[in-house]
Amino acid sequence: MDQREQERRLIILAVLSSIFLLNDFLFMESSGYVQWLLIDYASRLLAIVIVLFLIKRGISRPADFGLKPISFRAGLLWALLLTVTGILIDQAGWRFLEKILPNTQLVSMPKIGNPVVNVLDLTLGVVLVAASEEVVFRGCCYYALRDRMGPGLIVLLSAALFGLIHWSMGLHAIVSTAIWGVLPMVAMIRTGSVLPAMIAHYLTDLVSLGGFVPDSWFGFLK
Repeated sequence: MDQREQERRLIILAVLSSIFLLNDFLFMESSGYVQWLLIDYASRLLAIVIVLFLIKRGISRPADFGLKPISFRAGLLWALLLTVTGILIDQAGWRFLEKILPNTQLVSMPKIGNPVVNVLDLTLGVVLVAASEEVVFRGCCYYALRDRMGPGLIVLLSAALFGLIHWSMGLHAIVSTAIWGVLPMVAMIRTGSVLPAMIAHYLTDLVSLGGFVPDSWFGFLK
């Protein structure tokens, strides 16, 4: 790949990442769950629209964002592994880190008061979260960095960047999401596809936001 193409991919990664890094400033000004969701959905849709525009214009290929098919067996195995580890890290790791690390949380998502909106958020909303973040922080990140550094460094840098987009939620959120981000990038490198990570990301967030795991299971971490 020539130098110009490498620089173009880095610019695309920087632009897409900045959307997620900056939208937390808007969250800090939101006054309720409706405004929060509008900000969240708008920023994620903006990232996806940019990706689709780049593909449509032939500037990028779907594969540049990890959007490529994968065998059913490999996809299923990776999705299961990522889901199990993701849920463990999100449920146990998040609580443990919240207990031992300084409280630096600036915002928290308001509770959704409308049951219909809540169902929509747990379905379409969480799909939007998983798709946008995996396309940017696994697919785009890998193809932007793979000609500049080795796989190990890509895993570490992508995990750190993924953690940093959760900066307003506190240090424990940054660390736990960075840890969670390690294995999805490993899957991306091994398969060239973000599809298993998308599935796992959706299921992990669904379990978390849906309240399917009782807090009593992790009472020993409080």
